Amino acid sequence: MELPVYIDGKREGALTVERQGTMTAMTVQVRDVGRVVRLSVYGEKAGYLGIPEPAGGGTLRLEKRFTPMEMLQFPQRMEYAADRPMDRQTPAAQPAEAPKPDTAKRHVLWMGGKPYFF
Repeated sequence: MELPVYIDGKREGALTVERQGTMTAMTVQVRDVGRVVRLSVYGEKAGYLGIPEPAGGGTLRLEKRFTPMEMLQFPQRMEYAADRPMDRQTPAAQPAEAPKPDTAKRHVLWMGGKPYFF
């Protein structure tokens, strides 16, 4: 079974779930977004999957195997994997605009190798 992986509300890769004997193997391959991503699997509940590691070529990869007992932490019907739950009723959230820089002149005083702003 293949499920989409969403990071910051955009589809960035895929999660493959397959049986290997009594174990269940989950493999995630996503585009490297330049930060640490903690992925969970979502459905009727959420189950923590892990943190993918750099795999070269601008991708992140995570491979894990779970026992039947460990699979109880995951939803029965998995819908997607993501760094946070998505609201399926509304379109993907757009990132907030960066705050505008303060135009007031700031003074910096360096003391003991540390900057003090006022």
